[in-house]
Amino acid sequence: MFAPLPELIDPWRAVEAGAEFRGSLPLSRMPRLRESLRASAGEARFHLAFSRDPEGRGLLHGEIEASLVLTCQRCLEALEFPVLATLDLALVSGLDEAGLLPEDLDPLLVPAEHLRLADLIEDELLLALPQIPRHEPGDCPAGGRGWTSEVAGQPVAEGPHPFAMLGNLKSTR
Repeated sequence: MFAPLPELIDPWRAVEAGAEFRGSLPLSRMPRLRESLRASAGEARFHLAFSRDPEGRGLLHGEIEASLVLTCQRCLEALEFPVLATLDLALVSGLDEAGLLPEDLDPLLVPAEHLRLADLIEDELLLALPQIPRHEPGDCPAGGRGWTSEVAGQPVAEGPHPFAMLGNLKSTR
């Protein structure tokens, strides 16, 4: 059975209960993510499931799906960026415990008794953001060029390359 997303949970109790959460969160309720978005309309859909593995570790598996609207850094137009983040996390209470995890599990440090799942969802979306958002070269209104040869809609006069003189110096030696 799926429960709505509570504000705070006790993650260790959620592991023992095998709790599952499914639903959606508005992107507008994610202040850190909103700073990177061109538009904060829409929502992130999630499915989070707590369990215990055969070694007794508390686990959190899930998926987070969203369509984020970013600003293309090539053309400065809107860019729709789909995200599907898969979570395979082991709940740990310290860094020593995190170092003992197998490679297929990422640690989720839980130092306090409560965990804010909305923050975890926001963190995963932030991690999924590209460092430099941009359209694919064929899809970009800038036509794949790094820079346009227009300023304020007027063509820029092509002149000699500013480093052409250096090329002449190199060829005379």
